[in-house]
Amino acid sequence: MRPLSIAMVTEYAYPILGGVSEHVHFLSRELAQRGHDVTVVTGNIGDAGEVAELDREAHRLHGYRTTRIGRSIPVVANGSIARLTVGLGIKHQIARAVRGMDVVHAQGLASPTLPMGVLRVSTAPCTVGTFHTYFDEGHWLYDRIGTYVRNSLARLDRRIAVSEACIEALGGYFPGDWDVVPNGIDCSLYRPLAADEARPPGPPRILFVGRFDPRNALGDLLEAAALLMAEGRDFTVQVIGDGPARPVYERKAKSLGLWDRVEWLGLLNEERPRFYREADVMAAPCVLASFGVVLLEALASGTPVVAADNVGFRQVIRGDVPGRFVPPHDPAALARGIAEVLDDPARAEDIGRRGRIAVEEEFDWPRVTDRIEAIYNEVLTAKRPRAARQSAATGGTE
Repeated sequence: MRPLSIAMVTEYAYPILGGVSEHVHFLSRELAQRGHDVTVVTGNIGDAGEVAELDREAHRLHGYRTTRIGRSIPVVANGSIARLTVGLGIKHQIARAVRGMDVVHAQGLASPTLPMGVLRVSTAPCTVGTFHTYFDEGHWLYDRIGTYVRNSLARLDRRIAVSEACIEALGGYFPGDWDVVPNGIDCSLYRPLAADEARPPGPPRILFVGRFDPRNALGDLLEAAALLMAEGRDFTVQVIGDGPARPVYERKAKSLGLWDRVEWLGLLNEERPRFYREADVMAAPCVLASFGVVLLEALASGTPVVAADNVGFRQVIRGDVPGRFVPPHDPAALARGIAEVLDDPARAEDIGRRGRIAVEEEFDWPRVTDRIEAIYNEVLTAKRPRAARQSAATGGTE
């Protein structure tokens, strides 16, 4: 495939952490390593100098550039903190950022944000969109602006969903053909402990990774930990994440008598893989998800997973991919699931080994990027004969 100029348009890019940001980073890196000219188009956020240095580092180390426009602000949506880029002349800024691209790839669609805006202005031969959203029981936004969104999505050459769960949520509002291409995982970054490595000394480690959103249900894990403590078990809960609700969870940990059992590690990026592979078990009590990137990160690291049963997580833990499901919002069941893993090291090791193999075979980023790249190529190949016919009809002049 010839090198392409690709604009990856998203509200979520580093330094924002989360599943979409990870997807954008690793897909952009993989495409750049294959010789494509990739630019991430996103909003301005945080300290301008620090972010500019982060963007320079992404170009130097990973091969993709970053163009920032407008200003990214947080908004509460779908039980989480979403982002919205605003600014004077934002439509013209988007158009200028993607002008002349072979491919415009909008990431995180179905809301009136940067990825939706780029569909209104893209003139690229290939315009595709990836949907990461899941919700249940409908969505008030699409009841009000569904026509605008449908008209925008009609401009896509292909629609990609990261899971069948996304199609289940969005298909009723936006019927049509979908490609399912899952999120990927960097299996060289997220890896098991090497033969010469050992978990640090100390009590077993129960790892939680996620924003402090209600749907990620950190409170359920804290209640489960209190039950494990009441059984006389020794352990440490390591919490990677942050958010406005942090004081609420800190007060809960204190009221449950867990304060000295919890390590509040904050938002980590480069250090996160180490905590995954050193953990004894990953607890994922999240009750609403479109996929399960944190599950992939744990499984790729050889770490067993105990997760709340939700439709997004079932896109990962299925077939040969092992994991222990418990009912959502059930701290007692979550505690039992964690205890089963901690009490049977041989079984935990087997689960970790099988999880790593399954993730490598299906979700490693080179495999996922092959599928994305094939979609680009299919769109461009289908349009090429049409462009050639138009050129011949005009005598080859432009």
